[in-house]
Amino acid sequence: MITEGQFLIALFVALITSILALRLGKALYE
Repeated sequence: MITEGQFLIALFVALITSILALRLGKALYE
């Protein structure tokens, strides 16, 4: 089972990853 804390951490990590990927994509296109 997943606890609420683990779910929040997973959500936070996913958010950071998506932001980093977006920044990397922008840097590559410029």
